[in-house]
Amino acid sequence: MITSKGVGLYIHIPFCKKKCRYCDFASYPVTDPDTHLSYILKVIYEIRAKRAMISGGAAPPFVETIYIGGGTPSLLEAGFISELLDAIYVTYRVAEDAEITIEVNPGTVDEEKFKHYRAAGVNRLSIGAQSFDAGALAFLGRIHSAADILTCVEDAREAGFDNVNLDLIFGVPGQTLSGWENDLITAAALAPEHLSFYDLHIEEGTPLFKDFSDGVFEELDDDDDRRMYHFAKGYLADRGLLQYEISNSARPGYESRHNLKYWSMEPYIGFGAGAHSYFGGRRFSNKPELALYLAAEDDREMTDWTHENTLSDDMSEYIFLGLRRTAGIEPARFSAAFGRDFWELYGEETEQLIKRGLLEKSGDALRLTSLGLDLANSVFREYV
Repeated sequence: MITSKGVGLYIHIPFCKKKCRYCDFASYPVTDPDTHLSYILKVIYEIRAKRAMISGGAAPPFVETIYIGGGTPSLLEAGFISELLDAIYVTYRVAEDAEITIEVNPGTVDEEKFKHYRAAGVNRLSIGAQSFDAGALAFLGRIHSAADILTCVEDAREAGFDNVNLDLIFGVPGQTLSGWENDLITAAALAPEHLSFYDLHIEEGTPLFKDFSDGVFEELDDDDDRRMYHFAKGYLADRGLLQYEISNSARPGYESRHNLKYWSMEPYIGFGAGAHSYFGGRRFSNKPELALYLAAEDDREMTDWTHENTLSDDMSEYIFLGLRRTAGIEPARFSAAFGRDFWELYGEETEQLIKRGLLEKSGDALRLTSLGLDLANSVFREYV
């Protein structure tokens, strides 16, 4: 289901200085410049190779957003970022007002690198702060300090960036509500245009999961976790950062246009190891293993997984992805998009969720209540 004339492009950079203890993404502690170069050349090949698939041989696809994520994209030489964006500009039609984001980690970037990003066309930064507490940073396995975060934001502003996101993590074992409040106070004082606040998940296969399984630490109490979440929503709203998605708040007009594509079922194409795509009613992803991605002889050989969405898939995804947004979904729009009446298909489940206080009607929309935000996965399961 395509709801926009333009696509979003995602480029995955899987390299980092040191893999964080909680990370289960396709990322590798590789700092070798030759490997970085080989990878960039392969991604540029993929960018060009996928044009025909996206355009069907017609005019170059129209691109509205570009997101360079990781891993740690800022670990690369700045010139590599320029090469990637140049390849996109040559191969696709990029909107004049395209949102172009790069993720950066404090300690791997400076003012000169930021200036290089600006010159290359990057106009939005997502800074992986995660916490301003030394103990939390150590527990998470981050390589930077709180001072590094402050310097990073200062350098970004000096380089001319006026659209900056800060990532924070709450629910860290040992974290207190007052400690989380301090993180938010410190972050808000930096006046970011956007702030993401993620609940720590202990993913299987990570060092954090092993320690948890071995009894090294206990998870934070659920009640404390929820207090942190709701405090963040209110505190940020009082300072002009309004929640627009389960884990994201922004000043009006600074919502992440790229991420909104994901939650609105608009088309996006991923490039690089482990990158995911949704295009033409099909979801597919690349091989996450670095060696296999680099060894692939063409873009088809890069592919790891493909799924042709059914009508049922599209309808379910439209609902549970849309409900991630605080604006919710409009049943009338659903019916117009799919030619099926929302209330006939999902009326019983929806009315039960409303009675349980998890969903509410707001004008023409259905949206999660405050309790529904806490139990969002339970709500989503009703529509799968």
